[in-house]
Parts: sequence; C-alpha cells; structure tokens
Amino acid sequence: MASSSAQPSADEMRRIISNAETPIVFRGFIDSWPMIKFSADDWRSFFGDLSLDCRVGDRQNDTHCPQWEREADAVECNYDQFTQWLENGNVADSMCHITPRQHFLYFNYKYMKDICGSTALPMVDWSPFGYPGRNGNESTFWMGTAGAHTPCHYDTYGCNLVAQVSGKKRWILYPPEDTPLLEPSRIPYEESSVYSQINFQRWKETEVPDISGSHPHVVILYPGDVLFVPRHWWHYVHNVQLSISINTWLERPEDEEARLAEGLVKYFMANISRNISPDLSSTLLNPNEEETAFVELEDVENCIRHSFRYVMDHPHPSESTRSPPLSMTANNWMTPVTFSHVPLKSPEAKKPKTSTRDLKLFDIVRAFCDQRTVQTIIEVLKEQQ
Repeated sequence: MASSSAQPSADEMRRIISNAETPIVFRGFIDSWPMIKFSADDWRSFFGDLSLDCRVGDRQNDTHCPQWEREADAVECNYDQFTQWLENGNVADSMCHITPRQHFLYFNYKYMKDICGSTALPMVDWSPFGYPGRNGNESTFWMGTAGAHTPCHYDTYGCNLVAQVSGKKRWILYPPEDTPLLEPSRIPYEESSVYSQINFQRWKETEVPDISGSHPHVVILYPGDVLFVPRHWWHYVHNVQLSISINTWLERPEDEEARLAEGLVKYFMANISRNISPDLSSTLLNPNEEETAFVELEDVENCIRHSFRYVMDHPHPSESTRSPPLSMTANNWMTPVTFSHVPLKSPEAKKPKTSTRDLKLFDIVRAFCDQRTVQTIIEVLKEQQ
C-alpha cells in the first residue's frame, strides 16, 4: 500500500506506476525542472526563431461532431507573434482573421528532439519516476491557448506521464469499461489513437458530461503536477488558460499485441484508402497519416508477422501471476483522481424506429476496425497455427 507521506524512491515510483490501474496526480517530482520557473524571456530564448505551426480551432462548437484536425485551419508564427496575438491581437496579416475570444492556437504533439536543441533535452528528467536516462528525447511538447483541446480518445500503446509545466489544464478521464458509451471510432484514422465520436465541447468548460452510465474522473493540473494516465483510459483534455505540458509514453508488456492489432487496422486502412476517392481518403485519414494511402503493403505485412510471432512466443501471464492492483491513499505527494458522479437525467422516451438507415462506407470501415472485430481476427490467426 502506497500511503507514506515521505516521497518514495525512484524504484518505488516505478512499481507504483507499473501496477496502478487508475489515474494519479503526483506532486513535487519535477520541481528541479528549469522550465517550471521559466519567465516569458526564458520561453522566448527557448523557442528562439522556431516557426510554430499551430492548429487553429473554434472555442465554441455546438455541432454533433468534434473539431477534427482535418477540418482545422493552421497558421505559422514565432513565439513573439504567438504571445502578441494572445495579449492584444496585434499580429501579422496571416493571423488577422482570428481572435483569442473566438479561437484557440495549439502547438501540439511535437517531439522535443525535433523542436529543441540538444542542450534543452536534459531539462526534462523522468528519472524520479523510475525511468533513468529518459529525458526530452523521449518526450512530446504541447502548448496551447485557452480553449485549445484534444478530442476525447484513448491511446492503444503504453501508459502516459504528463507534466504540467505552465498554466492550467483540465482532464476528463474514463476507464476502459466505458468504451461502448463513448462511441469509439477509428475515423479519422491515426495509428495508436481511438477517438470518441462525441463532441465534448457541447458541455460548458466546468461541466461534467452527463453521459449516462459513464464514470468520468475529472482533474485540473497546475504547474508542477504530473498526471499518470493508465493504459487504455479515455481522456478529453482542455486548456483552462495558456498552458504548456510535456509528456512521455511508457511501454507496457501488452504493447506487442497492441502493435499486432494496430498493424491489422493499418493494413485495412491502407487498402481502403487507395481504393476510394481522394476526398473520401482525406476524411478517412488524419493529416499525419496521409502516407497510409501510399505505404508498401508488404512492409505492413512484415510488421504484422513480426508482432504475431512475438505474441505467440510470449503469451500473457495468467491472472493469478499478475501483481495485485495498488491501494492508493492521498498524501502530500500523490492524489488519486476520483470518480465524479454524473448528474442524473430524466429517462428519454425511446422513439420507435420507422426504418433502418442505409449503411455507408465509413460504417463498414468502423465495423471492420472495431476492437472486437480485430481481437476476433487475432484469435482466429492463433487458432490457425
């Protein structure tokens, strides 16, 4: 049981992270990171003349669908232009059509090794969590203005440590058992991401979504907080104010089977995307997956074979041999993220179905890429050996 008020050793932290099954906020572990104390001038020096390719989104969206990246505008600016736009709107012509009141900017999902010099990478140090040698080289960078958000999704690989470096960010997390309630979809397709079709912007920024039967866990991260996101937990992330965070994905023993499942999904998406119109293909694929339509199928097949051989040679341990889940108690260095009760709604009268709507191409794609379908394919492949 992890309940001592004394901050644990790195080995103990790794044991906690390896066995925790619910989200946890850790405090006091990144106080030595220089970025925690950065001033505006420090950030200006950090970014230098780097061109920030930012996603532009609407702060209000009452439609049924989330704001997908494919539909977003984009602008390029440097850090000074970014902050000037946020403070007073006096910017270059390329940004004059957007305002902080109506829009957000998001410089997100950037590998630090691609945007920082080698001297900046050691500023990030994950060793207090039991991962010595892991630094900015294995981390990604997220900076966005108020209203910037990531659509609700879960990651198929590993688990996640997220360090809040500056500003405040609100997280709504759901356990894997809530998956059927969150309308999962592989469209838009992005390797390792399963998206919800629910638009979380329909709720106010301070509300808990009233998705009947769900188990939301809500937390606001402040500078110095580090959130542990367990494997396959859904999350919707929203910037309360200008926010900077850095995360690292931690490998899990189950990842190789996840790679097998992802390989099968990619194989299907690659075949579909090259046999439909370019317009449909651009809707099917997230912008960072456009090469999927042109990938060599033999390369994908080889990845599937590699992962399948590994899975067959390394079966999962039985339930009896796994470590029991940890019992977590809040203290001065750790706070478990708890369940936030969903407001009860009056039951809605079910409308009788007058007809069945016609199946569309993307309905079929979603069905083929559903985790239950993919898992069935894996079990059939195992039976054939």
